[in-house]
Amino acid sequence: MATRRCVGLALAELLVALALGTGLVLAAASLHARVLALSATTTRVADAQDALRIGLAVLEHDLLHAGYWGLVPDAIDVTGRADDATPVSVTVAGDCGVRWSIDLVRPLEAHAGGWPLACAPTGGAAAGSAVLVLRRASALQAVPEAGVLQLQSGRWSGELVADGSAPPAGPEIEVRDLVSRAYYVSPRSTADARRPSLRRKTLQKGPRVVDEEIVSGIAALHIALGVDEDPEGEAGHGLPDRYLAPGAGTGAVVAVRIRLRAEDGLEATRTVRLRNGAAP
Repeated sequence: MATRRCVGLALAELLVALALGTGLVLAAASLHARVLALSATTTRVADAQDALRIGLAVLEHDLLHAGYWGLVPDAIDVTGRADDATPVSVTVAGDCGVRWSIDLVRPLEAHAGGWPLACAPTGGAAAGSAVLVLRRASALQAVPEAGVLQLQSGRWSGELVADGSAPPAGPEIEVRDLVSRAYYVSPRSTADARRPSLRRKTLQKGPRVVDEEIVSGIAALHIALGVDEDPEGEAGHGLPDRYLAPGAGTGAVVAVRIRLRAEDGLEATRTVRLRNGAAP
């Protein structure tokens, strides 16, 4: 009777197979880790880009409307403002200074660093980051409402009110809410105290000034003011001749360059021309 032989792997062959299998597993694990790291990096970059895009869009919108007073061409024609002989009699809870909310003759203020306001920033203000103050009338008309600082305006003059009184009868009379805001960067976010955020102090119904988060992930806000040095009537008047840091010079501000930096170091810059005349 024929003898059957059992054929299998020799020890050497088995060790080689195990080594090859282990190498393949380690290579796959390494590749998977790299894919995960690349995915995480891509997500962080996308999140940073989204945060920068949102922050720039919000700032640009307010900058484009800074110094807009409805039908009134100039804040000096609005009674009840902070420097008027008889400022509107109203107490603004949490206001950022004496009559800060109704300081209409200063539609734009920029501070290079530190915290210049009397109201406290939520979580503090990021060191070396700018503060941008903007004032204007709302883009949409409103109805008279008590407890809301509003601008009643005609073609030649306007008045600040907060009692909900009806505007004077007549054609071309508008009612718009007053918008006063201060943008800054805080080292803390509402949802995560470890992350920075772009925030703002904003005037709301009460009237009162509240603090709200615009977007998390923004680590710094930098401002440069475009100054027009050409006299009226000369070529180039109304265009920025140079950009200066806040407080670095004087002149009519006709544009603002804003630069945001995300927490991962990604930056984005946008230059906005002021639509409603030069800011002092």
